[in-house]
Amino acid sequence: MELENIPENAEIYDETEEYLIIDNQQMMPMIVWKDKDVIRDLKVSRTMKKAIQNVGEKKYGRGNFFIDRFPEGDEIYLTWYCKPNVREDFVNHNPHG
Repeated sequence: MELENIPENAEIYDETEEYLIIDNQQMMPMIVWKDKDVIRDLKVSRTMKKAIQNVGEKKYGRGNFFIDRFPEGDEIYLTWYCKPNVREDFVNHNPHG
């Protein structure tokens, strides 16, 4: 399995015969299914969701992330990303400009 654009200091969160969970370029966890010809069925989706959800809860805290199942890149392998939630009400706004 050849992965490109992985930073040298990327953390590997979990690896099985089926998938790998590792940091991407933005240091966000991503789960990559090792069989690039996989058929995305309910079993595969459940396995990926459970695995990436466990990593997301440890890294960001429960409810503080979402799983992006529809990446827009040119991924050869089935890849989902675990992204932190960014809520507008948590962003520090300066009312005085």
